[in-house]
Amino acid sequence: MNIKEKSVLKFGRLSLAIATVLGTGFISSPAFSQQSGDEEEVIDEVVATATRLKGTATAVMQERQNQAFVADILGAEQIARTGDSDAASALRRVTGLTLVDGKFIYVRGLGERYSSTQLNGMNVPSPDPTRSVVPLDLFPSSIIESLNVQKSYSPNMPGHFGGGNVNIRTKSIPSEFVFDIRGGLGWNTENSNDGMFYSGGDDDWTGRDDGTRALPGLIASGLTEQGSAGFEGDRSSTLADTQQKLSAFNWNIGPDEKSVDPDFSLGATLGNNFEFDNDSVLGFLATVAYSNQWRVTDEQLGNDIGGGQENPRFTKYRDMVSTEQNVTWSGMFNVGYEYNSNHKVELVNMMLHDMRDRLRDGYYFDDSETVTGREEFRRMDIIFEEREMVSSQLKGTHNFLNFMNGMYLDWYVGTARASRDAPDILEATFQQLYDADGNLTVERLDSTPGTNLNRQFQSLEDNSDTYGFNVIFPFYGDGYDIEVKAGTDYYEKTRDGENIDLMIRNFGISDEFKAGSRLDSIFTADNINNPDFYTSTTGRNLFQDNTGEGDKYSAVSKLTAAYLMADAFFDNTWRVSGGLRWEEFQQVSIPFIEHSNKFALDTDELTSAIYNKDDILPSLALTYIQSDEMQYRLNISQTLIRPDLRDISTTFFIDPLTEFLVRGSPTLVESELTNVDFRWEWYMSQGNNLSVAVFYKDMENPIEMVQFDGGEGVPQLLTANAETGELYGVEMEFLHDLAFVGDNFSNFFVSGNLTLSDSNVKIGSDDQQSLFSQQARAAYGGTVTATITNDERRLVGHSEWVANIQLGWDSANGEHSASLVYNAFGERIIAPGVRGFEDGIENPFHSIDAVYTYYPDFNTTIKFKAQNLLGEDKEIEQEGLLLRKETVGTSLSVSYTYTF
Repeated sequence: MNIKEKSVLKFGRLSLAIATVLGTGFISSPAFSQQSGDEEEVIDEVVATATRLKGTATAVMQERQNQAFVADILGAEQIARTGDSDAASALRRVTGLTLVDGKFIYVRGLGERYSSTQLNGMNVPSPDPTRSVVPLDLFPSSIIESLNVQKSYSPNMPGHFGGGNVNIRTKSIPSEFVFDIRGGLGWNTENSNDGMFYSGGDDDWTGRDDGTRALPGLIASGLTEQGSAGFEGDRSSTLADTQQKLSAFNWNIGPDEKSVDPDFSLGATLGNNFEFDNDSVLGFLATVAYSNQWRVTDEQLGNDIGGGQENPRFTKYRDMVSTEQNVTWSGMFNVGYEYNSNHKVELVNMMLHDMRDRLRDGYYFDDSETVTGREEFRRMDIIFEEREMVSSQLKGTHNFLNFMNGMYLDWYVGTARASRDAPDILEATFQQLYDADGNLTVERLDSTPGTNLNRQFQSLEDNSDTYGFNVIFPFYGDGYDIEVKAGTDYYEKTRDGENIDLMIRNFGISDEFKAGSRLDSIFTADNINNPDFYTSTTGRNLFQDNTGEGDKYSAVSKLTAAYLMADAFFDNTWRVSGGLRWEEFQQVSIPFIEHSNKFALDTDELTSAIYNKDDILPSLALTYIQSDEMQYRLNISQTLIRPDLRDISTTFFIDPLTEFLVRGSPTLVESELTNVDFRWEWYMSQGNNLSVAVFYKDMENPIEMVQFDGGEGVPQLLTANAETGELYGVEMEFLHDLAFVGDNFSNFFVSGNLTLSDSNVKIGSDDQQSLFSQQARAAYGGTVTATITNDERRLVGHSEWVANIQLGWDSANGEHSASLVYNAFGERIIAPGVRGFEDGIENPFHSIDAVYTYYPDFNTTIKFKAQNLLGEDKEIEQEGLLLRKETVGTSLSVSYTYTF
């Protein structure tokens, strides 16, 4: 064997095995298969195992086995098999992962802040104003090649690492011509009931507002030019000015009863590659997808527990019907060039967009105002939001076979923009008066003092740039095979956010004009232009501007990193991997004076607000390879979790899960973690496998959410540093066919995983000198010992158990495939308790989904899905009361795909 051949074999075994077994991208192209005979055997082995069981498990299991660090992987076929429509819902099938709010993944019970998300190995911004991590429901399954969840830390990963790192790997250039079209229809059992909805914009079906909901230009210019007086009015304002401003808002709202339409989706994929005489390949892949979905659900929402421990009750409560439309569309275009199988460059362009339009309407109880059967209330709220991500990534890989034993280089550069627009978030309360016989006599805008009609206009935009490279130098000899790897990463993100919060005071409207159950019947043109509509001659008391300092802000974060690590095999028995990573992180969030471009901080305050820290993070992984089938892994590392942009801001925002107010702490410090992982893995023939892992995490200054009394019955959550925390548990995962039962069961398989874990966090509220107490006093003043119920408890969001199991079947003739999938998680804390009341707990949710696929010929795929067959509801309880309940229903769908 000459030097060149030896280098290819050594390098392929260590660095190219992952891409080879996936069978995707350029590496699976015909040009690559012209390399050494041993590499051809690896490719042939993967391609030849053609049963769908192996297609969904064998390739990704082999990739997992070849990785130096503990990781779990989901391939595109596995995702398709379980019928999950996006990355978030697919990842809940991974061992130890739970899904929260349909968007965020908790790895091993740690909240979304304790994990990082990458797109093709690159950091990307988030369109969610309440989180720094990307909401994973934004990524449709149609663009995903695989999902890699690395649970033990390696130096080439971001140092912001707690539960793990989720890498979304999108589909790459195909090895042959591909063209398919697909469509689907669906229905949810909850949609059998009519909802309540309103007239929106003409372009809502596209997922975009046509300007109907936009902040009126008259209002916007007034706010900018004159500050708050531009909306509320100054002494020179006239009644005509008030009427003009009120008329500028959209009042075509209703609401009306609505029978919702069935869900439907469309999509197409086109790709090909072209080989040239100079041993090069040029390829492309384009995919587009669109879906439109409606949901009618019943929701219950409790607020502000009172009455003491002996008689706990909600002093505020809502029981409502929610009607929601979701429109999503995505487009991806990739183009790439490969030369001589060793040099590849690929450009990945992506646009993801989704729209949520929700109206909730129903009973509202206020303990201080409601008199059942005499004076009751109804509340309606609307939220319309668009989220969008646009990303361009250029990346390259280069294998220099004749230089330094086969040096390998990969590099990347990317830019991305994530945005969220939520125009005209609206909330209105109606008063319902009954006579002695219980008959409704009048319904009108609520006249209770302090009750207003609220309209908010929110916008957020994140822009990021990133680049980096990795270089590998292989060394080999008798009994050893070593790769030394070094690289750098750079990531910079800017964020601009604004919330304009405007009120229309109900007491500014004359009583005789408030009557009605619809906003479009109260705020008619005739009423607005009638002087008697207003309680004052100028109408100036009608408006109130609640926009505050910091509701508009700009922020920037920057990460510069470099690492050095080694990956070594000794006698094909021991593998040692590890190294060091250095990171410098800088971050600042700057509030503005409301309705202006002036900073709310002076120079000294601005300087002190800058977060600047550098860290060195070590990691060591040891693998004992007992045989080709069995191995043992041990990993020890130190990582950290940094506060995000919202965590260090004193501006309140609404938590989407509990609808509590949340604020941050400017003095937050990073959490330091020590991680220990051990896993035993047994990879048997035919894709069968079994693994058992134990893990432990010790946390210093963990970042937690703690509830406080906010005054006036409004619960508030403070983001603060606790003193200490720990997390530990065991994970078990398996896949096995049922051939051992009998020949009739050879095409059946069962797979699953179970995670059992526990956690503990000590807040430090009993120590007035603790970091938490200092942050709490800065936020609310005074002492805090009497507020928090449990100074020691489990981590927020941590489930003590998570379970998945799947029963799969593939017909002998390859024309049929079916899966029955079960997923469940144990109860988890959502809202920590205060004033002696226990914590708010999200109850376990047991889900059973069924998926059947029919392949009548080589070109056609027909798929039937039934999700949440048990009909379970989402519930959060506190002191035996429903803090939140949402019906989910059973979803039924059918899809058709034709491949040309």
